[in-house]
Amino acid sequence: MNELRELIESEIRRPSVFTDESALYPEYIPPTIRHRDKQLKQLVRIFKPVILEPGSTCIKALLAGPVGTGKTVTAFVFGREIVGVAERRGINLRYVHVNCSRSRNLVGIIREAKEILRLHIPDRGLSSNELLSAFLKLLSRENLHVILTLDEFDYFLNVAPPEDRYSILRLYDIFQDNVRRVNMLFVARGSPAGVWSRVDTMTGSYLMKNLIPFEPYKTVELHTILKDRVEKAFHQGVVGDEVVDYISKISGYDTGGDGNARKALAILHAAGKLADKDLLDGKASRVTIDHVRQVVSHEYPALVDLLDMINYLGLHEILVLRAIIQALKETGLDYIPMSVVESTYRRICNEIGEEPRKHTQLYIYVMDLKKRGLVLTKSSLKGRRGRSTYVGFGMAPLDVVLQKLETVINQVRIS
Repeated sequence: MNELRELIESEIRRPSVFTDESALYPEYIPPTIRHRDKQLKQLVRIFKPVILEPGSTCIKALLAGPVGTGKTVTAFVFGREIVGVAERRGINLRYVHVNCSRSRNLVGIIREAKEILRLHIPDRGLSSNELLSAFLKLLSRENLHVILTLDEFDYFLNVAPPEDRYSILRLYDIFQDNVRRVNMLFVARGSPAGVWSRVDTMTGSYLMKNLIPFEPYKTVELHTILKDRVEKAFHQGVVGDEVVDYISKISGYDTGGDGNARKALAILHAAGKLADKDLLDGKASRVTIDHVRQVVSHEYPALVDLLDMINYLGLHEILVLRAIIQALKETGLDYIPMSVVESTYRRICNEIGEEPRKHTQLYIYVMDLKKRGLVLTKSSLKGRRGRSTYVGFGMAPLDVVLQKLETVINQVRIS
């Protein structure tokens, strides 16, 4: 025990290039956001009735754009500020942010929302609409107004049953309340047309009227964002302007990158970790362009995307992904049958003391990973008789991904 305590103490005392590494995490919400003033002004204009005439109407708006364009952080910052304005005016308004990758249907959304709001609703045995009705009645009893943000809304539209989509999108067509206490903010990856194609014409027209598009970041915009995070995350002087310039140029939409701020921050974070390792080995104490080059060439841009998406997976989905990659590595095959995935998954669960999920749930997890673009599937293979599901993976080298997944699994289990 003393040895473990000393190990912890030595790790805490270990020198680092970072002062606050969390400022580079995907879930970090900065005090202010850059280059999204236009979108924030649109949100203020759309949601103004929540302040001036609370309960008069149910406001819906859609934030749509590619990954890493600031949609989620804009929603959080807007929610934080409008709640502050409402409080000063004596309006009981709360902001609730639900990620549909975790809460995949109407019941899951309402359960998470009531937990955030600390509302007690016994939900056992209630249908989704009965639970929603109880939620609305409790909001009325507490005189509470809500801006409910559904992040990863495109995913919800893909996996939720049609009746759940209808209840969310046409809430007050079902419940004819005079005071409309729930307002909706939808955050979706991809193009507005992709969202439009999954909803009925009337709802789609309403959402498109209140559409707020997000474009990929340009080089100069990424430079500002990275500079802000450098000041928060690193010791002074550890990251020079040349490093910020370099990452901005390889990531900026106008200079050949994809304009993904999350990816740019992930590259900066990974470069910082390499500098940390060098510092421990008595080498360079600054983040250099060479560290960035190592990240881009060895960490693989696809791996950065993978790690970003893993943030939205539950533990057992991550374990299934690990099982797929581990089985591919062990067999040397391009595609493996579901039976091999299942046996490997159960072995991993036994090794770490987790109760494995049933066969049907396992299949749902694999199909979910496919929808997210994390794995590949085929229903048949050349030379194999019959039809079955075969699973493959093509994003990055298996050894590198396995190592990263091991770290993420340990972090998720500890938290």
